[in-house]
Amino acid sequence: FVGMSSQRIDGDAAVTETTEGLSAVALEGGQAAVAGGDDSSGGGSASEEVLSDAEEELVREENYRQKMLKSRQTNGPNHEKTLLKTLRLVSCLIGQYKLNDTEELLDLIIPACKEKGGKLYLKAIQSRAFCLFKQYRFKEALVIFHEQASLVGPSAALYENMAHTYNSVGDYDNAAKYFSQAMALLGQGSYGKKGGILLGLGLVKERQGDPKAALPLLQQALQHYKDDCKTEDGSSLIAKAHMSVGQCHETLGSLPEAADHIRDAAAIFNKTVGRVSPLYANAIGVLGRIYIAQGKRDEAEPLIAESLELEAAKDAFHPDTIWKLLNTLKELWTENRQPLKLEELHANCKRYIDSINLVKRRIEELKLETDPKSEKGTIAVIFKTAGELVMLSGEYQQSKPFLQRALKLLEEIKDFDCTVLIQSCVSSLRFIQDASG
Repeated sequence: FVGMSSQRIDGDAAVTETTEGLSAVALEGGQAAVAGGDDSSGGGSASEEVLSDAEEELVREENYRQKMLKSRQTNGPNHEKTLLKTLRLVSCLIGQYKLNDTEELLDLIIPACKEKGGKLYLKAIQSRAFCLFKQYRFKEALVIFHEQASLVGPSAALYENMAHTYNSVGDYDNAAKYFSQAMALLGQGSYGKKGGILLGLGLVKERQGDPKAALPLLQQALQHYKDDCKTEDGSSLIAKAHMSVGQCHETLGSLPEAADHIRDAAAIFNKTVGRVSPLYANAIGVLGRIYIAQGKRDEAEPLIAESLELEAAKDAFHPDTIWKLLNTLKELWTENRQPLKLEELHANCKRYIDSINLVKRRIEELKLETDPKSEKGTIAVIFKTAGELVMLSGEYQQSKPFLQRALKLLEEIKDFDCTVLIQSCVSSLRFIQDASG
């Protein structure tokens, strides 16, 4: 059980901020080497390549899709040319966080790639690892990165990827080890991204409780990306570095500096990957959180609301993030503010109902209420907080099913004392019953 109403979720690893700089590894002659720029060159294609803008990437996706379909028709689904064209499309989809489509395509081609072996199989499993990472399935991604290492040997890029993944599961010793080895390999001429390694070392320091030591490393990473890309705002990698620097400033209590960096990140994500990207959704959610800490509630609210809408729709649905956003919205209207007229409160909270209903549909589609791998406690407090927000909108009967589902899940949890949460649900349901006469 990881969530409780009005409290932060324990064990939060800030996973949406750990996708910085996964590096594609081209596999020539059994050696790990640089991903050769545009994948049309035949080299490996980095899932974190620089995007000129979101519209151009959509055009590229459609172009790759048509080439793949044409090759399927001309050469057959398992022909090497078809598999290569499919992997190019997969890389494009991963860069846009279209992870459901990515997973479908990889499921189709990996058996054929494995049968053919060599570079095709290595490219396919690398793409699988990237996809798993962005789906928050870090332990599964680690297994594949280790398989890749056993096949191609050590490289700075691959060890950086492994280190970011260890960092995401909270294994900071292994994360530090692999980042250090990646930096050593980089110094020996192995291809890798110095910016990504610096960023990773800084994130490890921060998560080990030393943000003062982390900040200079994160700032070096940001400057390295700017120098490497020869631009201030033309790469999503620069935005990701801004996110890390900004959140480190937030941890240190330097809120103006934090807000500046996160605003820059949001603007760059909007330009490079578009407003529907999970990267943009995360950035505006963090910016909203910082604004709340600064007392800028009116500026924070639309950002949190938009972040919820985007997070509810993204392929890699993340319940912890959804609960935090719902709870933040509830607290914005119920805590530490001047009283509102009931009509005004209802009107403001009605704006969240579409997003709340989308959250419900996603939970149902993913079967998270019954999946033994899902955190029932988190799903329960999502339903509870959603029901409370719908109550604040004045739609009492519409809120009732949310609260009933929360109550059912909470009563099933035996390894955590949910008494207070259960009593709260019962009280809300009793209020609804009394209000309806």
